[in-house]
Amino acid sequence: MRTIAYIDGYNLYYGLLRKSQYKWLDVYALFRDQALNQSSDLVEVRYYTAPMLGKMSDDLESPIRQRRYLQALRKMHPIGLTLIEGRIVASTPFQRLIRPIPEAPHLQKVQVLDFNEKKTDVNIASDMINGAWLKTYDQAVLCSNDSDLEGALRSIKEHHPHIRIGLVAPISGDDPRKISSDLARFSDWKKILSTTHLSRSQLPDRIPSSHLAKPAAWKN
Repeated sequence: MRTIAYIDGYNLYYGLLRKSQYKWLDVYALFRDQALNQSSDLVEVRYYTAPMLGKMSDDLESPIRQRRYLQALRKMHPIGLTLIEGRIVASTPFQRLIRPIPEAPHLQKVQVLDFNEKKTDVNIASDMINGAWLKTYDQAVLCSNDSDLEGALRSIKEHHPHIRIGLVAPISGDDPRKISSDLARFSDWKKILSTTHLSRSQLPDRIPSSHLAKPAAWKN
């Protein structure tokens, strides 16, 4: 089956990668060798993310590491892997406190930095639907646990019931109840990613024919 994998990069990161030692992840190898079975002909992996803003993290090197990682993916897989970038929008809303601050009992709200990823959900949904109508795949595999993508899966199943949909959930642990039921109900099969899958799908410490190397902070 001609198969295209659609990866929600931030959902994968915060769902499974963030607290692991496997951030130098070869997402193409992950699907080619770990997530799919032998009946799948992997045509393309589409990886959706957004450039980090420095003020999002306590570590100012985080955006640099992300850029290096994306460059490494492009270098390793110039064909077969497509990176689609959205953007991060920062805002400074006032949020209501859950409980009073003893030192300032009169405060009811505080102003905070808030960051929202834009375009990723829409890009994934529109690309999956376009691919179904244009017949670019026989099987679509979604790597996300974000229920906002339910509508895209429902639309594909309603209008193209012959298309097979796989759901690869980037969640910690192996409890199937953690998988989004909204996504699972429109999927023909489901799989939970594990750290074993990640460990077997790492990029080389140094990318061949380049100056790109695994960040020192990711080596522990």
